Amino acid sequence: MNYAESFEQFASKVGPMDLALYAGVGIVLWVLFKDKLSPAQQFLGGLVEKLKNVSPLKPITPVAVVVPNVKPVVTSKEDIFFKLVVSWKQTRDLANECGCTEAVKVADQMFPYLSPVVCTKEEV
Repeated sequence: MNYAESFEQFASKVGPMDLALYAGVGIVLWVLFKDKLSPAQQFLGGLVEKLKNVSPLKPITPVAVVVPNVKPVVTSKEDIFFKLVVSWKQTRDLANECGCTEAVKVADQMFPYLSPVVCTKEEV
């Protein structure tokens, strides 16, 4: 073996048989010295964790933006009830369009006096 050859020259000569031989030697060494390698694994694991924390590729955490002079939105009970009724009507209309009669019945039970079906039954 020529010790002065470059890595590219050495790597071009490495074949599958060489890789299998290196893997076999690695397995034999691991089996023989696995008890001795445990402290080294812990040391290397801690070192890798430290490097991960120092790495500039840390995930960016969102930062809260403070906006001065912004008043919170205060909704009255009437506004909340109106939004609830609008949501109920949209849900009922969607169930009616899809032909889900059971869903329409359940929606009618939520607000019985707003349901057109209940109103027509009382008028008849």
